[in-house]
Amino acid sequence: MVNVDLVPDAADTLRAQGFRQLPVVMAGDLSWSGFRPDMINRLHPTPHAANA
Repeated sequence: MVNVDLVPDAADTLRAQGFRQLPVVMAGDLSWSGFRPDMINRLHPTPHAANA
């Protein structure tokens, strides 16, 4: 994790890569910006609770 407030070069690098909002997530071949629960679920699917 990188705090772009503390590492200004990181913010410049992300902008150069086309990202325009935070957070930026990079995980393997996937990357995205903004709050994306759908993408988070692709990385770590939530198991469905069994009906009791």
